[in-house]
Amino acid sequence: MKFDFWNFVIISTSLVLAGLDVQGNELKCGMRQQISQSETVPTIINGTETTEGQWPWHVAIFHSFQYVCGGSIISKTYVLTAAHCTLHRKNRQKQNVKNIFVDAGTHDLFTFYNRQRHSVKSVSIFDNYTWPSHQYDIAILELDTELKFDQYVQPVCVSLEQNLVDKVGTVVGWGLTEFDTASTVLREARLPVVDTITCLNSDPEAFGPSLKREMFCAGYTNGTGVCNGDSGGGLFFEIDGVWYLGGIVSFTRARDENKAMCYTKGYGVFAKIHDFLSWIREHTHLKHLIGEGEPRSKRTCVAINATATNTDVRKLPRQCGVYYPNRMFRGQRTRVFEFPWMALLIHASGYWQKVGTLINNRYILTGALPFLPRHVVKARLGEHMIGQTIDCNEDEDCAPPVQDIDIQCIIYHPRTSRSRWANDIALLRLAEHVEFKDHIQPICLPTKPILRKMEPPRYILTGWGATEEEDESPVLLKGFISTIGS
Repeated sequence: MKFDFWNFVIISTSLVLAGLDVQGNELKCGMRQQISQSETVPTIINGTETTEGQWPWHVAIFHSFQYVCGGSIISKTYVLTAAHCTLHRKNRQKQNVKNIFVDAGTHDLFTFYNRQRHSVKSVSIFDNYTWPSHQYDIAILELDTELKFDQYVQPVCVSLEQNLVDKVGTVVGWGLTEFDTASTVLREARLPVVDTITCLNSDPEAFGPSLKREMFCAGYTNGTGVCNGDSGGGLFFEIDGVWYLGGIVSFTRARDENKAMCYTKGYGVFAKIHDFLSWIREHTHLKHLIGEGEPRSKRTCVAINATATNTDVRKLPRQCGVYYPNRMFRGQRTRVFEFPWMALLIHASGYWQKVGTLINNRYILTGALPFLPRHVVKARLGEHMIGQTIDCNEDEDCAPPVQDIDIQCIIYHPRTSRSRWANDIALLRLAEHVEFKDHIQPICLPTKPILRKMEPPRYILTGWGATEEEDESPVLLKGFISTIGS
């Protein structure tokens, strides 16, 4: 058949109804406050209903009193959705912002229990998006008033992963059912992400001209997938109990016999969140996204113009400095889990060369002198006994394996001086996020004035350095040192 735009369905529908972020340390994302969920089913069509509070970041978007699309909460004032969800349904021009409303906490579109309705202050559509193109199908809604986070309304985390192929996500929505009627109750489906070649081969005439780099396909070809009314909603991925938004529902192929309806035996296409991270940061200024997820070509650390004047501490983790007093004892030898922020800096030869301290999920703080050579290529986190695969305490309380993460670049203090031995401090930017566990945690920094004014009489020094008996210790050691004049 000859390909044209009308072989696709922008999967939205109408249902007429009667009647550190900007928030800084307060933001917690991707965590359900109410654990009450039914088992997922293989499809939204022929599927079962979700439970209230199960997807607290999914919202309903209305044009006046018509439901048109879904969306995902990423902060108290910002919602992500598809760009075409912000257009007028008939003339495809930008919808008047005064006519767009967002309902959070919605489970049944015909009930208003636990629902929060918010008007929209502004709409940001990706600059290169044009109707009827499917490319760059993403938009940001800025709400007029702040959402009130509770067990029915929560933000989702934004995925920073570039490759989602073979991962299984969950899509939710009020889209069409097997009876070709819109569901008033929120439904869900688990969909695997497929590679681009598989997607193209499944329907080359349909997907060949439209599938772009900023998109990915997910679903099955057996009737499982997204349909009219699911546009703008997210494909969510769970990692260690935390949910992340990886894609936004954009379109699927239309039925041959009815161009206004979705084709249920083909893949759905999603806008890839990773490829829009810089744009999202630019328009929201959300602190928990700044500095993360740039394309490889832009991932460079610039130390020449670095300054120490930035006092925005909201980029640091909320939970840090976790100390396990029941896992330590007096003496020089530490126990597993006692200092989970310690990092070994690994030379290309495989030997460790220096130590550092983890301060968030992307940076390690260390000394600048002597200057770290370019052959320091990895950071090892969660280490206790060097050369031992599994570290355990005497009571067989064992830690998971270590994490080895590539070092992306080194940022020296701009006034580091070898001759004066001054400003001996540097930051290591890691090539990927650290996965926090019991044996891998960030240290806190003295961000408040009262902490910076404190003068403790002594400090704890930790490392694998030389002792009176050997050049280096295979096990992490600790010692207590007094401040000068104490």
